[in-house]
Amino acid sequence: MRKKLYLIGGIAAGLMLACIVSWVLFASANQYGVSDAELGSRGLAASGAAPPMSEVALEKVVEMPGAQPSAYNPADQAYAAERLIIRSGNISMAVNDTRAALATIEGLVEGMASEGAFVVSADEYGGTEGSQPQITLSIRIPASRFDETMNRLAELAVNVTSRNESAQDVTEEYVDLEARLESLEAARQRLLDIMAEARSTKDVLEAEQQLTQREAEIESLKGRKQYLEQSARLSSIWVDLQPYLLSQPVGNEWRPAETTRRAVDALLAGLRGFGDFMIFFTIAILPWLAGIGLVIFLVVRFVRWRARVRRGRASGPASD
Repeated sequence: MRKKLYLIGGIAAGLMLACIVSWVLFASANQYGVSDAELGSRGLAASGAAPPMSEVALEKVVEMPGAQPSAYNPADQAYAAERLIIRSGNISMAVNDTRAALATIEGLVEGMASEGAFVVSADEYGGTEGSQPQITLSIRIPASRFDETMNRLAELAVNVTSRNESAQDVTEEYVDLEARLESLEAARQRLLDIMAEARSTKDVLEAEQQLTQREAEIESLKGRKQYLEQSARLSSIWVDLQPYLLSQPVGNEWRPAETTRRAVDALLAGLRGFGDFMIFFTIAILPWLAGIGLVIFLVVRFVRWRARVRRGRASGPASD
């Protein structure tokens, strides 16, 4: 009797272990077998979490003259003293009224519009009829008024949760552009001279081909240089406005219909999950369990048969 109990207990433990293993396999299959549509939707949801940072603005520490020299001379100490500095800032703060703070910041930027300031983007997240939304916005302001603007933004807050400012010197890139432009313009002039003195069509065509390439490079460098000069007047600031908790009304809404709907959705999701598991178990696990159980059953029958045969042989001579 005790052996039978041990056998039944072993079979039950094996079935339980098989169920656990099958459930782990089922969960792993669901985790790594996500469809492309689900992956796409997850990517879109993740992309809406927060907007990307805008391109950094550039600022000159020393005011650049209106007319740049046509050639760069490394020995010119006055020109070498000019710097281009990338400046950007991030400030996250809690305010009593996020929409009112947004209006104040827009008014602040509008007051500097004549200097090139503008609002790049403004987005609202959350917020209901009784609560304020979280707002993120990006602004571009004159680089000379960067510190002033950061301080004025901080004055709007009940609590500044984070404030970061960064600066990066990109003077080397600007000076390199000047030197490359000088070299390319000299090469272009030489090609023009060669074309003027060429006596064969072949020489003209070869010089013209190289001239076209040099002019494309010159235009590209001039565009980058102009972008740096124009961006030097502006800095970028990202602002995160969060509603101050103590200024928000206490929630007193109770929606039993929504709670019931969520409960029904959870029940249906659980039933769907259990049904999927049973299908997975029946197709992927049950045949293996049946095969293993058959082998165990045959081994047990064989062992019991051998035991009966031995007992019969042992009892035969004893009875004689």
